[in-house]
Amino acid sequence: MNIWIDIAHTPQYNFYKPLILSLSKNGHTLYITYLKRGKMPQIIKKEIGNMPNILLYGIGKHRMTRWSAYIEANLLRNIQMFIWKIGKPIDAILSNGYQSPMIGKIFGNIPSYTFGDDPHVFDSKPKVFLATKAHTCIYKAVDGQKLPKRLHVLPALKEWAYLSPNYFKPSLEALKQYNLTPKEYIFVREVSVGTVNYKGQKQGAVLDVAHLFPKDKKVLFSLEKKNTQSLYPDNWILLKEPINDILSLIYYSAGLVSSGDSMAREAAVLGVPSYYLGIRTYMPANIAAQEVANMHNNTTMPFQQWLEQVRTTSKEEASKLQTQIRTKINNTFIDIPRYIYSLLGLKEDK
Repeated sequence: MNIWIDIAHTPQYNFYKPLILSLSKNGHTLYITYLKRGKMPQIIKKEIGNMPNILLYGIGKHRMTRWSAYIEANLLRNIQMFIWKIGKPIDAILSNGYQSPMIGKIFGNIPSYTFGDDPHVFDSKPKVFLATKAHTCIYKAVDGQKLPKRLHVLPALKEWAYLSPNYFKPSLEALKQYNLTPKEYIFVREVSVGTVNYKGQKQGAVLDVAHLFPKDKKVLFSLEKKNTQSLYPDNWILLKEPINDILSLIYYSAGLVSSGDSMAREAAVLGVPSYYLGIRTYMPANIAAQEVANMHNNTTMPFQQWLEQVRTTSKEEASKLQTQIRTKINNTFIDIPRYIYSLLGLKEDK
């Protein structure tokens, strides 16, 4: 089968990666288009560029500014993707955006399946209209929030596609580079807010609370805008790029604090206490992460209270709670890559 997978953001690549590895192994031809955004092109080329049956194409740019998001990553990319598709035999399309389903419609109604976790984002309605079947990975519909009639609610969060025990195995090796001990450090992530998703959020949500962090816990620091490092405590340990096994670094942390919600949800489904400092607390996916795991924000618990809980929880108790949460989620969510296999009418042979 010839399958086109379009990827616009690193979390989307993570979502599809286990499926890509499996489809490649099973002999299916994968046309993978990706947006040239941040470090994602290098990550994709390094991890899957030499795998069999995979063809990679970088289409469009995103310079982490709003004008680039609207003009280069959307308007111009639509034209570029139309030109790219000419002459390529595609049997099915997988995407988290509206662009490839739109191209699929133009080129003879190619079956297309979309995924996401924000049913109210600007491109949600076009995705529902254009896709053969559109999905939102929010576990369940939230009371009082209207969803498009043709939008299928998948009983899982999108992070589970690559973080379930079927696909993710943590490694203690990742901690050695930073001289860390499991459950004795806090992972901190500060995102750039120059994208559509963070419209309305001010820069530096972590910076505003940096002075509150306990002195008896190491802080492992992931900073998107490296030129602002001097503004943060000088004893915070800055992650060195390329980052080796960031998910294991999150898994073994005592807690995670993030100004972006994607990594906060990742920590939550990994069984790690997480605190989201951003403004998208209303998102159904974030509400679901609060329900099934240990994710908080300023509407559910004061930040200082959360920090004190993380500081005073023993390593043994933290590991025990982590196992309990992971088991609960595994018994609640579906296996997303296997679901997509069935959606495509394929069997996972190998």
